[in-house]
Amino acid sequence: MNEHEFNTTGLSIWAGLKPPASGSNPDVRIVGVPMERGSLYRPGAAKAPAVLRRLSAIFAPVSEQAELFDSVTIQDDGDLPLVDGDMGANVDAVANDIAATPAGTLPLVLGGDHTTASPTLVAQQRRLNGRLSILYIDAHPDLNDISRHTRWSNGCALRRGLELGDIDPRKVTLLGCRDYDWEEVEYIRKMGVTLVPAATAHRWTGSQLADEIGSRIGSDALHISLDIDSLDPSYAPGTGVPSAGGLTSRELLDFLRQLRGVRLAGLDVDEVAPPLDAGYVTSLAALKFIFEFLGMVKLGKAG
Repeated sequence: MNEHEFNTTGLSIWAGLKPPASGSNPDVRIVGVPMERGSLYRPGAAKAPAVLRRLSAIFAPVSEQAELFDSVTIQDDGDLPLVDGDMGANVDAVANDIAATPAGTLPLVLGGDHTTASPTLVAQQRRLNGRLSILYIDAHPDLNDISRHTRWSNGCALRRGLELGDIDPRKVTLLGCRDYDWEEVEYIRKMGVTLVPAATAHRWTGSQLADEIGSRIGSDALHISLDIDSLDPSYAPGTGVPSAGGLTSRELLDFLRQLRGVRLAGLDVDEVAPPLDAGYVTSLAALKFIFEFLGMVKLGKAG
């Protein structure tokens, strides 16, 4: 992978979106969590926050529907410090930092492997005083108690976040799943998690995702956790565990747009692995989703 494949000379990261005025809180706070100890198949996700920041400079603050959102304010606090070990050794510190995001500001967390979601969900549950629902977009449910002989692999990420955050599993919608361990299927059925497999999502039309989520979350705010392996490998080859039969980039963006009527709480984006990527295709797919999310902040449908 050529580090200089994209010429970003003279361009500013995050499309040049500005920090807030002195004394004001930003609309969005960005933090990176360069953790990959949970990616036990193929590493590389720790490189994602730096690459996503650099490539964000080639975007403009204009949505794909030609809507300008250059008034969105951004505070990028860089990468959080991590100690040696897996996310289990870091979960409390990462959760505490994300939880310190000011009220009214949306945290945008850049993983790292999907164990990044565990402290993020703990923090969001705390910030929202329990009024949190979750859209977990992933090829895998990540609901194992133990996977690959550890409780802190990416295959346990959602399970750990729900347990540590004391979050009701019935507040979770899984979207795009297609690979399961049987333990996860049993957990989904027993605990009342809503599952929308990739094969079902492919057939959805209109506003079915928004209808599904909107009918259940009530006064909750919705946090989106995006594992880029939710996309088919033809759209996102640079990830630790690619899985055939996934969502298209078009479907993923259309699902996000459906949520413009839902109060959003924040976003984490995980499992982009630049060393495994081809031509930054996966990084750019993740950034397209991120920038469409930022555009929703301008429209007043988030926060």
